[in-house]
Amino acid sequence: MRVFIAAGGTGGHVFPSLCVAKKLRELGDHEVFFLGTRRGLEARVIASCGFPVLYVSARGWDRRIGLHMFRMLGENFLGFCAMGWYFLRYRPQAFFAMGSYLSLLGGLWAKILRVPIYLHEQNVYPGLANRVVARWARKVFLSFEETKEYLRTRGRVEVTGNPLREEVMAWEGRKEEACALLGLSRSKKTLLVAGGSRGSSFLNRVFLEALDFLPRETIQVVHIAGAEDFASIAEYAEKQPFPYRVFPFLDSMGMAYAAADVALCRAGANTVTELFFFGIPSILVPYREATENHQWYNAQWLAKQGLAVVFSEEELQAPLLAREFLRLLNRPSGFPESESHRMQFRNSAACIAREILDLPGEEGC
Repeated sequence: MRVFIAAGGTGGHVFPSLCVAKKLRELGDHEVFFLGTRRGLEARVIASCGFPVLYVSARGWDRRIGLHMFRMLGENFLGFCAMGWYFLRYRPQAFFAMGSYLSLLGGLWAKILRVPIYLHEQNVYPGLANRVVARWARKVFLSFEETKEYLRTRGRVEVTGNPLREEVMAWEGRKEEACALLGLSRSKKTLLVAGGSRGSSFLNRVFLEALDFLPRETIQVVHIAGAEDFASIAEYAEKQPFPYRVFPFLDSMGMAYAAADVALCRAGANTVTELFFFGIPSILVPYREATENHQWYNAQWLAKQGLAVVFSEEELQAPLLAREFLRLLNRPSGFPESESHRMQFRNSAACIAREILDLPGEEGC
């Protein structure tokens, strides 16, 4: 089978789609092509995993009024034409959409050419593209049960969880090894700060301010700062009397999760489901510019599982952040959910791949 996957822009789309692509490849001699742009994360990550990327010119659907709308419409028209050429040239037998403008452009061609459409929604609240494409899809896969109430579909929905990277899940239960590799002490509590694949200047700033209110003799830090703030934070970290590890981006996020005792993060779908999988008490600050405020819905889901507190950027000040860190570090340990619930995320990619290939389900699907 030849499968097209539309996934681009951020790690929230790219990493789960790669999990499914790898499972498709494992399950037989199937051809998988990604549709993406040259400026997105897919240009670096997907190609390095050995999957061909068919590049198009496309841009996010910015609904604000202004001259930029003409550029957006022009680029997406060119992208729509390019996708049509790819569909006609390669004749895929299935189209798998992960959300964003690429899914809508590809979904239109798949509907026109009667290519079966499969869709995955990573977030609790589905984006506009997925809400549209879901109406044409043969099957819609969801990360969360709560998403059902936002989609106008009947009988074509399955809650599979969000596909998590095997290299991330492989770090479960390896705290001692993770601390050793990161140069951390096993006797100190590890604070993880991660602002997503591009970093967060707001989280970086408020965390550095909060350090003045924390007992430095008992803590250590793993800080994924993003490329923009990396140099200045690395310089600051060198002057600290406790282990402080700084990275612009960390490929081995599983190692960071394994070492962490508490986390300060944004609330992208991957981040929320990975924090849930590792059972890490978290302070979440949803990115307020995220489309349709989808990070807020994700953060509220993790809070309902008993693993997070949620603050807006306006609410979160350094003294409050420090108090929340200490409260979470001192709370009783123990994972609030059942192992079967977590197992759903472990099996998600395989369940989706088997459904696309029309193979019988296996245990855990």
